[in-house]
Amino acid sequence: MATNNLSNISSDIRELSESGNFGALKEKLQIAKPTLTEDHFNLDALLADLDVSRHSYGYFYLLHIKLMKNTASMNWDSLFVQGKNFLTHCCKEQLPYCDILLVTQFIGRMVDKLIERGQAIRGILPLIAFIRKIQNSPDELTPIHCNLAKLCLAAKCLKPVVPFLDVDITSLLSSLDPFVDTERFLLYFYYGGMVYAAIKKWELALFYFEVVTTTPCHVLSRIMIEAYKKYILISLLVRGKYVPLPSYTSHLVNNNFKAMFKSYHDFANAYAKNDAPKVLESLNKNRETMIEDSNYGLAKQCIQSLTRRNILRLTKTFLTLSPADMADRVHLVNANEAELRLLRMIEEKDIFATINQQDGMISFHDTPQDLGTSVSMLKDLEDNMAKCINLDERMQLMNHSLAVDKSFIRKTMRNHSGGLEETSFTDGHFN
Repeated sequence: MATNNLSNISSDIRELSESGNFGALKEKLQIAKPTLTEDHFNLDALLADLDVSRHSYGYFYLLHIKLMKNTASMNWDSLFVQGKNFLTHCCKEQLPYCDILLVTQFIGRMVDKLIERGQAIRGILPLIAFIRKIQNSPDELTPIHCNLAKLCLAAKCLKPVVPFLDVDITSLLSSLDPFVDTERFLLYFYYGGMVYAAIKKWELALFYFEVVTTTPCHVLSRIMIEAYKKYILISLLVRGKYVPLPSYTSHLVNNNFKAMFKSYHDFANAYAKNDAPKVLESLNKNRETMIEDSNYGLAKQCIQSLTRRNILRLTKTFLTLSPADMADRVHLVNANEAELRLLRMIEEKDIFATINQQDGMISFHDTPQDLGTSVSMLKDLEDNMAKCINLDERMQLMNHSLAVDKSFIRKTMRNHSGGLEETSFTDGHFN
């Protein structure tokens, strides 16, 4: 009897999908849900009978039912193959009929399981293909972006997500659940900041962590807390000191974070004084805290960065200097280490200097004029100006759409005596 019911469901999915009658298909699947749930062990045969490129809506509905029955006997390898099949080959035209919240939850469960099994790399390409399908434009942020970044971090394969991170986001695809949207937004920028930090694009990492920390809120999120810790350390790498958060930051963040993370601020204060022994002392004092927060490696990079900054400061004071004197001034072990550090900085074109092999003296030079670099800078300037013009046009369109939006006007009228209410965000949970 159950086999006949499943056969009828399979026929309904094929016929109604091919006729484009997804409203009727949705009703039939909802009616059949108890049968599908009870007979979930036979769903694999039903899925194998469908063509995912033609029956995408029905195919996903069955996958969702199968994942809901997360029994101990679940064949995860089979589910991964079926999930990959859906993400890669689903029909873009049928995706609007799928419940985006259920799709988001399905992908989230699959991603967590792939990471748990040490197979994160298996999910990267299917997610890229799916994001491209559900995006209305390349600059639209979807609830799936954060899953891609999470997979890339877990797999230690960062290159695939970088093109997505490099795009300036101007619109959001909602999951229709504001709490899910909020968490996914924060996680995208948090994981994005971690990716940029891993590839040492410190400016972008700082910006991404700043976005997380300055997002309006009524409740402090754990994601915001972790982002703020990294924001402090990366601001030292980028600016050489702690950079206060912008004035539009939520009062909850401004009133609580500085007191909550005194150890990080103590470390930042020591760093800002360019005193290497004090910074090292602060790092050793707060070592356990930073290891527990998984920020110890980042803090050690701050120590290395401080040495480089101190060497750069010497180039503005001295024309010549001995390696021994340099080692003493920047608190290195000996002259040999100072010479090695200097050679590395010369190779990376951080400074321009020569070492006289006869007397061992270091001579610092001005930065040479490079016509190629000037041409490159001019091109970068033109590209950035074009981006700014494009952004200005988008902002004007958004401003116009807000000006005629009835709900926005009503809310503004209610809050005429003050600013707009801040959006309430809930605590996020992440790994």
